[in-house]
Amino acid sequence: MKNIILIPILALVLFSVEATAQNKNLETQKVETSVDEQNLTTIQFKITGITCAGCSNGIYKAVKAVDGVTEHSVEYPGDIAVIQFDRTKTSIEALKAVIEKKGYKVELLKDKA
Repeated sequence: MKNIILIPILALVLFSVEATAQNKNLETQKVETSVDEQNLTTIQFKITGITCAGCSNGIYKAVKAVDGVTEHSVEYPGDIAVIQFDRTKTSIEALKAVIEKKGYKVELLKDKA
């Protein structure tokens, strides 16, 4: 009796995992085709005022919401944000303003245009 119940549950779990994997592949393909690599710029910000991982997480989410950001990280401790973005969709000033709006001081360290 246990086998009869276990088989449909196992089938549902396998189907769910496969569907999730297919969705992730589609999302990755969409991002890769919509980014023109000639317009990408990578910058580093030194951020003053980060006191915990929650602070860095808040900055991470704010930067993630900016249209044109393709990759980013916020290091705590270290207080460094590395952001790759499409210059046709946003700017260094706009990214800096998003972080400053959260209450932090931002200084541009490196622009790897």
